[in-house]
Amino acid sequence: MKHTDLSQQFAIYICEDIKEHSKKILEICSLLAKEYSLKVTAFQSAKELLECLEYLQQENTTFPHLVLLDIELPGMDGITLAKQIRKMNTDVFLVFITSYIEYAVKGYEADAFRYLLKPLSYQIMRNLLVDIQREYSKKKKIIVKTRDGEMILPLQELVYISAEDKYAVLHTRSNHYISDYSLKKYEEQLKEYGFYRIHRKYLVNLYHHKETQNGKIVLSQGGNLPISKKRMSEYRQQLFHFLREDLI
Repeated sequence: MKHTDLSQQFAIYICEDIKEHSKKILEICSLLAKEYSLKVTAFQSAKELLECLEYLQQENTTFPHLVLLDIELPGMDGITLAKQIRKMNTDVFLVFITSYIEYAVKGYEADAFRYLLKPLSYQIMRNLLVDIQREYSKKKKIIVKTRDGEMILPLQELVYISAEDKYAVLHTRSNHYISDYSLKKYEEQLKEYGFYRIHRKYLVNLYHHKETQNGKIVLSQGGNLPISKKRMSEYRQQLFHFLREDLI
């Protein structure tokens, strides 16, 4: 199963001057590509990486999502390099890799997302991608066309969507909004973001699942919704997968 946001091609740049270490990371990413859609590019020096990023910036081309930086690099150390990158782009995930724990404090001075000790492993890299996925999920928003106009709605605020005649009602933690979109359209739009169709009339955000009780889904804000018997088994599977990913 491809993961939210990372289901689209996720670009990783590696800056590591030791070929054996770079090769190991590429091998790990190759294994992770069975689960995530990854595009990985390796650089051996800060100069080489900066030239590439400057070109992307000049051409107004998409920046990489994640940059893995060795702290000890020839010509320019990873901390200085990270600060240069951060000036170009505030959204890129910067992760330092090194053999020396004493560099950790300096690493966070450059607004690093994570600090990883060598040697990296498959599980360490997978956990990193899961954590990045969580960050994307927290920030993910959708544009909702309501009868009063358009609004931007954080996905975690959206508890469930119900079908009412020819329109849909979006129920948040504190309000509800009427949309002319169909429930099916929302199902297609949100299926990769932890939403599941429990009934012909209801699409639920798994994030807000509290418990299953007497054929109904009890939600975090206290309400409950009926679930179709034929959907119960698949719902449990989806919920298990959703919770498993959140706990890894």
